[in-house]
Amino acid sequence: MKNSKLISLLKSFSENEIKEFRKFIDSPFFNKEGKYVLRFYNEVRKYYPEFTNSNLERKNIFEKLYPGKFYDDVIMRKLSSSLQRLAEEYLNYVYFRSSGYAKDLMNLRMLRERRLVSQFELKAEELETSFTEKKHQIDIDYFRNRFRLEIEKINYYMDFNSLVKQQQNSLQKIQGYIVFDALINILDIAYNILVGLNTMYSGKANVVLKIIDILDLEKVSAMLKKESPDLFPVFELFYLRYLSMLKFDEETYKKYKKTAYKNLDSYNRENRFTIMVSLQNFCITKFVKGERKFAFELHEIHKEMLNKGLLINETNGYMNMNSFRNIILTAQFVGKHSWMEKFIRDHEINILPEQRESLSAWARASVYYSDGKFNEALKELQSVKNDHYLTKHDIKLLLMKIFYELKDYETAISFADTYRKMVENDKTYSDIHKNSHKNFAIFYSKFIKLVANNIFSEFPFLKAEIEKSVCNSKEWLIEKINKQIKKT
Repeated sequence: MKNSKLISLLKSFSENEIKEFRKFIDSPFFNKEGKYVLRFYNEVRKYYPEFTNSNLERKNIFEKLYPGKFYDDVIMRKLSSSLQRLAEEYLNYVYFRSSGYAKDLMNLRMLRERRLVSQFELKAEELETSFTEKKHQIDIDYFRNRFRLEIEKINYYMDFNSLVKQQQNSLQKIQGYIVFDALINILDIAYNILVGLNTMYSGKANVVLKIIDILDLEKVSAMLKKESPDLFPVFELFYLRYLSMLKFDEETYKKYKKTAYKNLDSYNRENRFTIMVSLQNFCITKFVKGERKFAFELHEIHKEMLNKGLLINETNGYMNMNSFRNIILTAQFVGKHSWMEKFIRDHEINILPEQRESLSAWARASVYYSDGKFNEALKELQSVKNDHYLTKHDIKLLLMKIFYELKDYETAISFADTYRKMVENDKTYSDIHKNSHKNFAIFYSKFIKLVANNIFSEFPFLKAEIEKSVCNSKEWLIEKINKQIKKT
């Protein structure tokens, strides 16, 4: 039962949702199965949030629900099925309740179809006002929602011959909304494709990028700014974000960042997160390509996201594994070791339970390594079981650094060769990442062999080769080579 679909659903519930779900089940309007489903839930919820207790078995719960009766698996399966269905219905309710304008527009359509004239007009006016208020939280569906509002108004006006002018006015508005909606969605997709092509995943440009190549976006932008100055800022943000990854120059990035920070509070939480992540992506890509100064910029962005509460999921209180990983790697690189230790202490509880043990062990190993406690770091890594495509590289890189520090050169050379082959066969990484990791394995192996054989004369040549190459942990290699050179 611990691995059932029902338990997976309940694990995703927040503390408030677990409490509220009980009220949902207690309502005969939703729960038509009877009191035993509620009693069943009361027993199951005792094991929240981990649901790992050995007593969480059907037979144990059956004994509490039906004392003195022989176990009936059919009954328990029916109870589980009923509770799972109710959990899914509850999540639908939660989603609908929080769907914002989608819910409001659905309500508006219901009023129109029922021909509730005064209620429709009042609701339509409220929605129109909310879209233009400064406190309105913008998202990627902003123009689409405004378009749908005008569609509902047009369908309403069509029932009244005297409202032709209003109908024409809505048709005029729709033209602008649909253009802006199409453009920002295309730019959003194009940006994410460019991120994939330039950072992590191998692939080729698709039809979206080909369409954008045909468009003269600079000319389109100038026209939109002139024709619709009140709507233009939303488009501008998506446009500059796309340009920041397309041109990939510092000037465009700074312009995008300035625009983003200026308008950040106008967007809803999800889009504020997306905007900050896009700034993060730019810095990461620049860093990987060798512009190491962007690590300091990235660290500041991480701190800003933490301060704004954008890295913790509001529903379940968890942090994305990739975010946790990037924060640690960046803080370690810029030498903020005390800050990194505090971050781990404060936020390891925010790691998903199934990832917590391994990711925390890797994080602690990183701290131990930074403090020169190499044996302790190695011991921590022995408990890491996560084979995620990102952290598996981090773990292996850290292991190689530890092998060097512990002077275990034979293991280091063998491990580096195995790692190089793994990188070469990795189909998930983009070329730049594959080259970066492969080069580290090659240079690391050369370095270890030189150290093991006391061939000091070759260090300056190896250092020069590393400095002109794209290489993961380049600074670490150069630092170690410089120390070896000083010894001679």
